[in-house]
Amino acid sequence: MANSNNAAVPQPETPKPGLVVTNAPPPEVIYRAGSHDTVLASGPGDERSFSPVNTQHLETLVTQKARDLSHELDQLRGNTDSSNEQLQELQAKNDKAAADYYAAVAAVSAELEGGTTRGNPILVDRWNVAQEKLNVLAQESGLVTDLVTDLTDQASRASYLLDATQNAFSISGAVPEDHKKLTAVQEGVEQEISLVNRLLVKTNDEVSRRAAYLQTERANLQTLALGVANGELYGKNLTNSLFSKTVNGDHGLFKGGSPDGVPGMRKPLVIIRFDRPNVSYDQALYTAIHQALDKYPAAKFDLVAVSNLEGNAAQLALASEEARKNAEMVLRSLQDMGLPVERVRLSAASSKNVLNSEVHLYLQ
Repeated sequence: MANSNNAAVPQPETPKPGLVVTNAPPPEVIYRAGSHDTVLASGPGDERSFSPVNTQHLETLVTQKARDLSHELDQLRGNTDSSNEQLQELQAKNDKAAADYYAAVAAVSAELEGGTTRGNPILVDRWNVAQEKLNVLAQESGLVTDLVTDLTDQASRASYLLDATQNAFSISGAVPEDHKKLTAVQEGVEQEISLVNRLLVKTNDEVSRRAAYLQTERANLQTLALGVANGELYGKNLTNSLFSKTVNGDHGLFKGGSPDGVPGMRKPLVIIRFDRPNVSYDQALYTAIHQALDKYPAAKFDLVAVSNLEGNAAQLALASEEARKNAEMVLRSLQDMGLPVERVRLSAASSKNVLNSEVHLYLQ
């Protein structure tokens, strides 16, 4: 009997194969686009290969750190170049100011050497000009000292930058290009540290040289002022001759020490007799001191006020007081010439061979 529904009987599905072999070309990309594991299909018969990862434009924390360090290095280089230019400018200004100062001093010295009046107002004005020129040199020296401070700060900054660069190598997550950049920064910082240190040494030497120069010229200008006041040319300040030579062996002028006692036991370097008003003694005094220091740089001196031994008590007291005042005046002259007061021992004596007040200068 036939089936009344006349329905078709479903046929069972054919199982799909696990591997399909086909002549169709493979897909261009097997995995998702942009994946580091992307595999590119090759042509028929070629082996498939992995693409290299491009890290040239890959940004990491170390990449940004290297960029910041490189920027700081550029700033350090600019500061170093600016400091070097500033030092050269200061040296050029110093040379010009020194030339102006020497010209002013030479003008005064030439007038004194040719002979002039005491306290010549023209020479006083020229001396004031020389003083102003020396003050300009002192101001320029202050700017060099400020430059030393700036360079010291730059040296500290460079050391910090080097430490920061070296520490950046230990940061994780870097790619090889990051370390290459850090290496370039480190080499640049090391080179800059060397430049800053050399410039700092050069600037410190300039400060020391200027300080010694100013000290010497201030003393010479003081002696020049004494020459203008007296209308005579003396020369360099005595301070500059104190240690100009090295004395070997015994620094004493007499073996076993200097003899003490009355002035007659030693030969005086200078005898200044105040037998008239306005005794001119500065030139002879300066020459004697200068010659003594040239031979004995560590020499000390006795300055003795000698008065007359004859007369009554009142006369002896007046004579002694007059001699002391004259000795103090000579001592001030020695100070003006640059001889330190601690090099001079002041004392008093009396002698029957002295008619008027006298001042004797002896080597200790």
